Amino acid sequence: MTKRGKLVFDRKIGGGYFRDCFSVKGHADICIKVINPRPGLIRKLQLKYFRKKINLEEYKTYTRLPDEIKRFFNPVHEANEIFVVTSMPRDYDGSPSLSLKKHNGAANKKFWEEAEFLFHFLVKNKIWFFDIFNGNNMFVLKESNDEWVPLIIDYKQMGWKAFPFQVHLLFTSQKRKKLKRQYERLVNKYKK
Repeated sequence: MTKRGKLVFDRKIGGGYFRDCFSVKGHADICIKVINPRPGLIRKLQLKYFRKKINLEEYKTYTRLPDEIKRFFNPVHEANEIFVVTSMPRDYDGSPSLSLKKHNGAANKKFWEEAEFLFHFLVKNKIWFFDIFNGNNMFVLKESNDEWVPLIIDYKQMGWKAFPFQVHLLFTSQKRKKLKRQYERLVNKYKK
């Protein structure tokens, strides 16, 4: 049960290493993420020892985001140990937003200015998200025909717990290098 009552899964619309995402019957404005029933061995170990409350972590992360960057993150409405309810990303015309990968990149100036702002803000404020600058987790949200902005739809991998076997990530300089590498890869691969 959720704040909206009982929600019924419709169809699978996405998935990652940890969770699958489903549309919801009768609720075009939301989607639900649930733990993948068959994660790989490494993910299974992470879920058991380091990420036991992964859904609640994402909810808590969203509530703590600084106001300056909150607009770049898909809202999490509620969460428990089983599921997360988030907004369904939609463009200005009502169509579903696409990931940067499915969109085959972006040639929109505003989109890349906003992505750069987000990157610099995270580095300056030592906010270490290690899985947002990739083509699957960053969506192209079209606010108008010309105004596009990045929207992060999955941001649970924050800090060293996301990569517990990479001990060097305990050091700020290494965190900065990792985030910079990921951002530069994103730009090189998807900026048109």
